[in-house]
Amino acid sequence: MNKEQTPYKKRHDYLLEVLDWVRTILICMVGVSIFVHFFFRPVQVDGQSMQPTLLNNEIGFSNVFSRLTGSIHRFDVVVVREPVSGDLWVKRVIGLPGETVKYEAGKLYIDGAYIKEPFLNKAYMIKDSGSTDAFTKDFNTDGKVDYNNDGKIEPLKSDEYFLVGDNRNNSYDSRSRGAFHEDEIVSKSVYIIYPFQKIGAVE
Repeated sequence: MNKEQTPYKKRHDYLLEVLDWVRTILICMVGVSIFVHFFFRPVQVDGQSMQPTLLNNEIGFSNVFSRLTGSIHRFDVVVVREPVSGDLWVKRVIGLPGETVKYEAGKLYIDGAYIKEPFLNKAYMIKDSGSTDAFTKDFNTDGKVDYNNDGKIEPLKSDEYFLVGDNRNNSYDSRSRGAFHEDEIVSKSVYIIYPFQKIGAVE
């Protein structure tokens, strides 16, 4: 005949159940931490600096693994950690290490050669600035006129990237605060999951 459980036995079983739940939660937390740190980082757009490509409060994720294992290319959309505030920003790669960056009359020049920016929305540019030429104000590498002794613009250093928001008239980026170091770029490529009508990779 089975005996009734004693209060001690009941308390012991309850504690084992609680510990089992705690262990499960801790395992899940570690798993999520590893997933976020090494694979995909959640992203929520805050602000207007990437309009119309990315809108305020849109939600998605960015690929940490491809950042750790692959190269950074021009026009990649990246998540970067601003070193002073620690905030995460979404920007677009414009200039690569060793290059000079210049905008003149709304056109991008890398090492003096004109480069098209196919991702810019012409209708938005005209609505915002009146013309495509006025959408991006003139500037040089490091967000200021930075000449060396022979009058040439200084190139980006070997670990520096020039990052700019797609909404050129409403973005605090490398034009104002200078280039970002490679180790400040935490992930690249953004995939939107909300709103649902915009699900997909950001070009």
